[in-house]
Amino acid sequence: MTHRVRRVLAALLLAGGICGCSSGVGPLGDYKAARTLRLAPDGRLIVSDQGSGKHDGAVVAVDVASGRRTVLMADLPSTSNSGQAHADLAGPSGAAMAADGTVCAAIGDATIRDAGFATLRCTDGLVVDLEAFQARSKLPSNPYDVVSDGGDGWFVSDGAANNVLHVDRAGKVSVVARFPNLAAGGFGDRDGQGVPTGMTLGPDRTLYIALYGGAPFDGPPAAVVSLAPTARTRPGQVHPKLIALLPHPIALTLVPGGLAVADYGGAPGQRDQGTLRLLAGVGNGAASATGSMQPAASRLLAAGLDGPTGVARLPDGRWALVESGHTRLRVLTGDRS
Repeated sequence: MTHRVRRVLAALLLAGGICGCSSGVGPLGDYKAARTLRLAPDGRLIVSDQGSGKHDGAVVAVDVASGRRTVLMADLPSTSNSGQAHADLAGPSGAAMAADGTVCAAIGDATIRDAGFATLRCTDGLVVDLEAFQARSKLPSNPYDVVSDGGDGWFVSDGAANNVLHVDRAGKVSVVARFPNLAAGGFGDRDGQGVPTGMTLGPDRTLYIALYGGAPFDGPPAAVVSLAPTARTRPGQVHPKLIALLPHPIALTLVPGGLAVADYGGAPGQRDQGTLRLLAGVGNGAASATGSMQPAASRLLAAGLDGPTGVARLPDGRWALVESGHTRLRVLTGDRS
């Protein structure tokens, strides 16, 4: 990854309303530096919080109806002196819960040695040094998101190495997909790295990945792609399929109507340009693997978002979003269809 693109990704790691509908803040709590959202199997909202830089990163589960919060992981590595000139804060970026209740968190990179950064850490005691794994191929590491593979392992997106990893419960790591160049991979006309960020898993275990892309930010759009369910058992042998071309997709969640995509909205520091779109039919067979250069049909759900990095559809039909630099989640209400 070039120095410029690494600066861009780490800046992301730092740091409107539904059309015709209302917006507001629900009883979902305040956070030091929330980064991603995901629903747990029991319907609670999982929030990854990077902390304040004092080794106080956390993963929190929120009961949407009552607002009751349960800390699932605490005192995770977090530093306000990451050693990266472009991103002062480093800590837990993504988190997910498996069906058996095990929770894992992806900890972003920092230059502090022996402090637990650039790792995957789980409540069952598993700790995987992703930086050491990537170093075998002379690649940097900056893990961004993690999602259960629906079985006994985890997928991890690594934005610095431009690849997606699979980690099994024994800690074995393998590369399931690489994204060194979007245009060369057949994902649009952007002559630049994919930079995998947010992910979500479909009911058939298809993995959907947001490829944020990097500088220049006014170039051709980046992409959302999918990996077939066999990716975890055939690492590196399953070719990703194009789902849609979007400017800067960064967070994904599947809903009954399709795949919801939060788009960051430009370069880090640009405000109120983020969007939330629904890619109709994706995940329901209609457009789950277009394999073409044309985007799946999309509908704008929200505009004017402030650097969104996380999205979830709550059990009551509302949307929850993380916006960069905001301590409270944005909650949007709208047409539940």
